[in-house]
Amino acid sequence: MFHNQTPTIMKKIISIICLLLCFYAKAQLFTGTGGIILNNGTDTYFNLSVSGLTPSILDSTFGIEEVCININHPTVEELYIYLQSPAGNIVELTEASSCKGANYTNTCFDSKSGTSVTVATAPYTGLYKPIGYLGRFNNGQSGNGTWQLIVKDYLAFVDSGTVVSWSIKFGTSPSPALIFTSSNLPIVIINTNNQPIGDTTTILASMGIIDNGIGIRNKMTDTWNNYNGKATISIRGNSTRNFEKNSFSLQTDSSGKQVNSSLLGLPSDNDWDLIAPYQDKSLIRIPLGYTIFREMGHYAARFKNVEVVIDNEYRGVYTFMETPKQGKHRINVSKMTTADNSVPTITGGYIIRIDRPKSAGWYSLFPGNSNKKFYYAYEYPKAKVITSPQQVYIKSFLDTIETVMNSPSFASLTDGYPKYLEIGSFIDYFIINELSKNIDAYKLSTYLYKDNISKGGKLHIGPVWDFGIAWHNCNYGNAFDPTGWQYQLQDTVYPTPIWWNRFFEDPNFVNSLYCRWTELRQNILSIKYLNNYIDSTANVFNESEQRNFIQWPILGTYIWPNPQNQLNANYQSEITDFKNWIVNRTAWMDANILGMCTIRTTGIKENNFDNNMTVYPNPFSSSVFAKYEINGNSKVKLELLNSMGVEVLQIFDGNKTSGIHQEEIATEKLADGIYILRLTADGKTSYKKLIKLDKY
Repeated sequence: MFHNQTPTIMKKIISIICLLLCFYAKAQLFTGTGGIILNNGTDTYFNLSVSGLTPSILDSTFGIEEVCININHPTVEELYIYLQSPAGNIVELTEASSCKGANYTNTCFDSKSGTSVTVATAPYTGLYKPIGYLGRFNNGQSGNGTWQLIVKDYLAFVDSGTVVSWSIKFGTSPSPALIFTSSNLPIVIINTNNQPIGDTTTILASMGIIDNGIGIRNKMTDTWNNYNGKATISIRGNSTRNFEKNSFSLQTDSSGKQVNSSLLGLPSDNDWDLIAPYQDKSLIRIPLGYTIFREMGHYAARFKNVEVVIDNEYRGVYTFMETPKQGKHRINVSKMTTADNSVPTITGGYIIRIDRPKSAGWYSLFPGNSNKKFYYAYEYPKAKVITSPQQVYIKSFLDTIETVMNSPSFASLTDGYPKYLEIGSFIDYFIINELSKNIDAYKLSTYLYKDNISKGGKLHIGPVWDFGIAWHNCNYGNAFDPTGWQYQLQDTVYPTPIWWNRFFEDPNFVNSLYCRWTELRQNILSIKYLNNYIDSTANVFNESEQRNFIQWPILGTYIWPNPQNQLNANYQSEITDFKNWIVNRTAWMDANILGMCTIRTTGIKENNFDNNMTVYPNPFSSSVFAKYEINGNSKVKLELLNSMGVEVLQIFDGNKTSGIHQEEIATEKLADGIYILRLTADGKTSYKKLIKLDKY
């Protein structure tokens, strides 16, 4: 009897299994209603309750497959649109300024789609890849609960719109969550204990850094061997705050107090930035700009490329870097206190920013190049501690510079700008920002610093800051064009100081610029050097960029203000575009930086260069030998000058006997460039031109 019933029982079991499989395989669709979108620049939330989802856990086998929206709005470029899970994870569907036109009509998003919504046209009917990655939801969290469509009309009180309807489809063909286990880059891990990282508020988090050294792989399971402690963290940036991949400000912390730490081999301090190269799909633009300025001989933020995990979620490639601030390892101006209110201590050091008027400071005495005044902000001493006499002093100093720059005798060697400005820094700042056509240069995040009169007391410009939308990564202000000068851009909101126009009325500045440009093009600004830097860095990113662009799938997506063609774009096409643009830009600058290469500060003439003094090797790298002959016992002085005629190294100062002498000159700490060897002996002065090429 039992034997006879077996086929019947088996058929029933198979039928039940089939029903279950069919149920699990069937897509489960949940639809939400809409409403009016707030038109005041704030978020509007539209709820959708999901319950009875089977299975309830979202992962690589069952999860979100598709999200669809219907929105009526005349200018969708005003809208940021996000989806938020019941667990609080947020993924961006569309990016303001990345889409244009009227309405989203039956617009559906699937991260497996090959076409980004940003390269489609309104009303975007069809299936597209969203800005963010839906696989971030399929990470083991529950799908049941309240989901929210978040719509932000950032341009307040202009155009209004309505969410008509929206839906989420769950099924067996989801985009999987990215699993991150190890990297060839250092790993920065931040745990917030479920605290949201705010725009205006700072939270205390746990932070660990894994850095096993060059050539040794870093694993998520490794000990936090570079840092294991607390850090305060907040979102940083201005226009970048709305991007899905945020940048952060960090301070290493112990028991509620800032504590200095040497992180990733960088000099010990407590202020750091984690910069997200989101708009920059090469991931290289900021590192290249800082590296070049540092190799020019100036301070620029040191950095390390890392991968970041926040609250167990992979967040991609970041640039971990120093925050510009006063300090012996940062902007090395004299430390000031509230007691420094009279000469000489009141004369410095100061750090000022030309920037947006969002913090304490003052407007310029004279207008910039668009007949509107620009803004100086206090950076050091901070606004809350700088004294009234110090405020009066630094404002008066900059007022004097502006007055001089607007006077007929602005170029006078005794009373003009050379009396007040460290002109070498201005020339190098000009070169790196014009080479990259940095849209924000001169007028935003432009640092200036002045040290005490005992240390010269002149105004320097720098460090350079923020090249994320430089190097052919900006589609406005003519920044995408490899021709033309960026300093001549007319900006009626944030004007450029008139100084830069005036500099080009001074033949001495023009000639010094030409000389410096010619020098740098032989080494750190050669196409060979720039290509080597880009290619070698891209090679280091060979595996991490792939993870980064899974989690942030923006290759082939227009992210404001990208100028590149996004159709079929990939990482290699981004690198190629970057390099090709530099070739065209350097060629244009070669043809348009004109002048005569003279060193007026030392009065050196071409016939002063002594062919009887021998130096070898030349070009050189770490050391060079100088061989010369003295006729009779004599007082001898041998010095090394930079291309501006300033002494950078005293080699010998004393007596020498008659005969042939040789000196070894150690130059490891000198930047690449052109140098002049000056020999004073027998009552005569001779010179020899040297070239240091440390990178080849």
